[in-house]
Amino acid sequence: MAQSDWVFSIEPKIYTIIKTRLENALKTIYPDLYITQQEKLNDETSLPTIFIKMLDSPEIGADLDNATVNALMATFEVHITIAKNGTDNGLAGMRKLASAVLENFKKLRFNVIFRGEINRETSDTYSFISRYRRVIGAEEEINL
Repeated sequence: MAQSDWVFSIEPKIYTIIKTRLENALKTIYPDLYITQQEKLNDETSLPTIFIKMLDSPEIGADLDNATVNALMATFEVHITIAKNGTDNGLAGMRKLASAVLENFKKLRFNVIFRGEINRETSDTYSFISRYRRVIGAEEEINL
């Protein structure tokens, strides 16, 4: 692998870890849980939906040679959408999902940079956006 290829493996690796953990923890409560990286979907989505994306993540820790990327300040944003009504939905369901997302990012040593707030997306859904950030080094193993 080239010296800077690791920069492009961060997003799919973090996404896969978070997605797998959330599905394992929540699929019995939310059998239709849909976790994605795609912002725009052509298909009908199911609720609840958790959308995870990596935001601008600047390089940090450059040395004088500046030939490789030594570290990134990795930032992820998570959008949760849930039905307003129904069993395990509404505000209580949103808090349950948001808490599970936060817990899993904390297990990967991310800091909460925007806890978010619950919004009424439509008359039938609630949404919640949160952001998480941490430094990830070039030779760091992310398997927590």
